Formats: sequence, structure tokens, C-alpha cells
Amino acid sequence: MKKETLLTTAVVALLLLNFGTLFFLFSHRGPGGPGNGPNPLDRDIVEKLHFNTKQQAKFEQLKKAHHDQMEQSGRDYRAALSNYFALLKNDSVAQGQRDSLQAILTQIQKNRVDVTFQHFNDLKTLASPENKGNFEALLPDLMQVILPRKDQPGPPPRN
Repeated sequence: MKKETLLTTAVVALLLLNFGTLFFLFSHRGPGGPGNGPNPLDRDIVEKLHFNTKQQAKFEQLKKAHHDQMEQSGRDYRAALSNYFALLKNDSVAQGQRDSLQAILTQIQKNRVDVTFQHFNDLKTLASPENKGNFEALLPDLMQVILPRKDQPGPPPRN
């Protein structure tokens, strides 16, 4: 009888522990689960620029367009970089080919900077005239995304 009581108590304790763990996990993630919803920078942009619902919808469109452009740019850069280093397979490398691929890589990087600058300019334009001054307060946060501090731990961001 003592073994049955011990076994029953252990099963009940494990069930309570499992339910407690599940409750903790579900109660501490936001609506929609982890990874969903605005990231902290998006939330800061919306709050600091006091975007209304219409502005928030336009911001989401701008953000998606910028993301799509940067993704395509990343694919183009990886392809050009692959072609550039593929030159090493040859016994000799034609300087013209090398220069051409370097120019392509440089142009892609320039385009990435231009696209990001235009995205931030569009964001500034989206803000109401009385909130444009708040955009300046966002610039350090925006620059932190583009140029993370060197003293931050972890690997560098991937393009």
C-alpha cells in the first residue's frame, strides 16, 4: 500500500509540475506567441512618432517594401560574391573580370545604403509635422540597427 501511495503522489506531483510549466509558458508569451507582433524598434517608432492607425498601416507597407528590397539585394550580393570568388578556380584571373565584379559588389552596397536612406526618409515624411522633431530622437536607435556598437557581444549581423 505504501508503494501505491508513493506512486500516486509522484504522478500527481509530475502532473502539477507539467501543468504549472505549461501555464507559465503560455502566460508569459504575448498575444500570438513568441516572434509575433512588433519588435521593440517598431514599437519605439510608432510610439515616438505618435503614429495613428493609418500611419501604422503605411509604416508596415514601407517596412515590408524595404525588407523585400534588402532581401533581394542580399541575394544579388551573395551571387556576385560567389562569382567573384569563383574566379579563384581559374589558373589566372583576368583583371577586367575582377574589376567588373568588384564594381558590381560596390554598386550593390551603394544601393543598399540608398534604399535604407530612402526608407528612413519615407518614415520621416510619414510623421505628422508636429512629430517630425521626434524623428531626430529616433536617429540613434535607427543608426544602432545599421551600425551596431562594437562593444556588443555576439556575432556581427548577417546581411
